[in-house]
Amino acid sequence: MVEPRDRPDGIVPKKPTMTEIAVACGVSQATVSLVLNHAPGTRISPTTRDMVLKKAAELGYHVAHRAAGRRPVIAMLINDVTSSPHVAGLIDGVSDAANDAGFLVTVIPTSGDDEAEESAIGFLASLPVAGVIYTRLVTQEVVVPPRLTDWPCILLNCYVAKDSLPSVVPGDQAAGVTATFALLDAGHRRIAFIGGDESIEASHERLKGYKRALATRDVPYDPALVVKGGWTISGGYKALKKLLTFPDPPTAVFCFCDRTAVGVYNAATEAGLVVGRDLSVIGFDNEAYTADMLPPLTTMELPHADMARHAVEDLVALIDRQKALPRPTRLKFDCPMIKRQSVAAPLPRSETV
Repeated sequence: MVEPRDRPDGIVPKKPTMTEIAVACGVSQATVSLVLNHAPGTRISPTTRDMVLKKAAELGYHVAHRAAGRRPVIAMLINDVTSSPHVAGLIDGVSDAANDAGFLVTVIPTSGDDEAEESAIGFLASLPVAGVIYTRLVTQEVVVPPRLTDWPCILLNCYVAKDSLPSVVPGDQAAGVTATFALLDAGHRRIAFIGGDESIEASHERLKGYKRALATRDVPYDPALVVKGGWTISGGYKALKKLLTFPDPPTAVFCFCDRTAVGVYNAATEAGLVVGRDLSVIGFDNEAYTADMLPPLTTMELPHADMARHAVEDLVALIDRQKALPRPTRLKFDCPMIKRQSVAAPLPRSETV
């Protein structure tokens, strides 16, 4: 390659990129990155490796010296890294599974901003990135940046239209069925659902599950028993206060999240009701404090750790070409119920406070 100082016009030539090498070789940018960075633990054929190295030399691509034995990297793009325990569950799950598979993880928060995502993807091209896990804190449909498909990619806690990319999400609707069945099995028929914000897909899915469970047991659906509580303690408090004004109030409540369940506890206590006796309550999320509530809260748990591990295992299999998905799929993981002491059989009306 002609050095800039040797050029008669003094113009610095444009540096070749991994993308140009990938196009010239007919391989992915991820493959080029792994070859040029000499990432161990990958199954790239000698023929492909030689072709990439030869083309890089022809184009004058220079690779900075890297420490021998550097492990390949899985990039985790996530829109939010707040203090929510959900974030920790997703990141820890990915990191632990990746480490077990011999990969490093780089976590890149983007705040869900399109420009930030594009910048992040440009940054990934400079790393020995083997694959990408594209993640959302809250389950939702997404539109991924087109360049993301330069690497093997799995979507975690999100999905795309028509499931054109493999994704792993929680089974929120099935969880709604499970929670409502638990209350029905305890003998309740007046069961309220305190939902989340309208924009939250999980709230709609859990409501669908609630309705399905009622229909399965031939229990009439009463829309008046479905109220919004959002994400907050005050939302749960206000929701139960409203429900208790009904002539025939609910004997059980299924809450969208544990925070609204705390509000339900507060409103019940204020009304002279004892949770786990006069009123049964099921929450969602299994927040750390729920085991210390009085009584301890029965709640549904998001399977984030299992979802993350499966996403990594599928991604590693795609990277190593051990697994070829017959078609992109959306895999839904069951949400386990954490049974505690907030659910009991309903008292006869004459025995309630």
